[in-house]
Amino acid sequence: MYIQEISIDIKTKLDKDELIDEFGILMSCLPFTLEKNSLDRKFNNFYVNRQTKKIEDLCNSRLRYKTIGKSYDSYKSPCKCKKSHFYILITNYITIESPLTCGACNKSVPLYRLPIYYDHGYMPILRWETNYISCDRLQMNCEIGERWALNQMQEIKSQLSKQGLEICRKIEELTSIPTFYYLHNYKKYKEDQLTRPCPGCNKKWNLKTQLNNQYDFKCDECKIISTISPNI
Repeated sequence: MYIQEISIDIKTKLDKDELIDEFGILMSCLPFTLEKNSLDRKFNNFYVNRQTKKIEDLCNSRLRYKTIGKSYDSYKSPCKCKKSHFYILITNYITIESPLTCGACNKSVPLYRLPIYYDHGYMPILRWETNYISCDRLQMNCEIGERWALNQMQEIKSQLSKQGLEICRKIEELTSIPTFYYLHNYKKYKEDQLTRPCPGCNKKWNLKTQLNNQYDFKCDECKIISTISPNI
C-alpha cells in the first residue's frame, strides 16, 4: 500500500471546517492506493470526479497528489499480468488488499482495473467484502455468533456465499476471465479430506499439485476454490 499526500491551496474565503467535511467525503470515495498511480484521474469514478470538482471550486484551486512512501517497506505492488488466467474472490478480517486476486501470480487486482461494476463503481463487491470481514471477525473472536459466521464462510448455500458467487459471475461476464469464489474450510473430517467431493456438484475437485502454495481444491464447473481444513 502506498501512502499518498493530497493537498490544495485555498484561494477563497472558505470556512476551513467546511473544507474538512468535504475532504472527508472525498476520502470515502477514493480507492486504496495499491499502486503509485492509484489516484490518477483516469481511475476516478463519477463520485470522485464530482467531489473533486466541488472541492476545487470551493478553493478556486486544483488538488495535488504526491506519493510519499509505502505503508511498510516490504510491500509489493499488485498483479502486473497483462491478462490473468483466472481471478479469485477472497478476503479476510486483517487484509487491506483488494478482495480480487490473480490466479496466476497470486497478487491482488485493484478493482479500478475492472470495467464499472454497478452505479459508477464497485459497491456490491465492497459490500460483500464488508460482510465477509464481519463474519471472519465473529468466528475469530469465538464468543458471539462464531458458528453462524463460520457456516456463512464455508457453506456454499449460505447467504454470504451466494452473494460472493453472484459477484464472481458478474466479474466473469464483464471481463471474460473465469472468476472463482474462495470457500473457507474449517470443518472436521473423519475421512481423508482429499477424497471429499465438491460441495456444489459432488464431483472430484482435489488438485494433484497445490495451487499457488495455498489452494488444494478447485472446481471449474462450480467456480469455487478451497483449502484443506487445519481443523483435524
